[in-house]
Amino acid sequence: MDDQPAVVTRKDLEEGAQKILDTLGSTADGVTNPVFLRSLGTAAMMGVIYWVGRRRGRRKIKRAISELARMV
Repeated sequence: MDDQPAVVTRKDLEEGAQKILDTLGSTADGVTNPVFLRSLGTAAMMGVIYWVGRRRGRRKIKRAISELARMV
């Protein structure tokens, strides 16, 4: 084994930075894809509908329990 660490040159650093920039560029292109944005919006809308439905359901359950308590 070599006891001395490998020397990192400016060219190595520039190549690494370019790889990172290329990856970020391709990721940004994927995020702006209309299909991705539509699916993200749909998922958010479904989450809100689910949350509102749970709240409404809890209110109905509380109302039913109070009605039953009044009957007893």
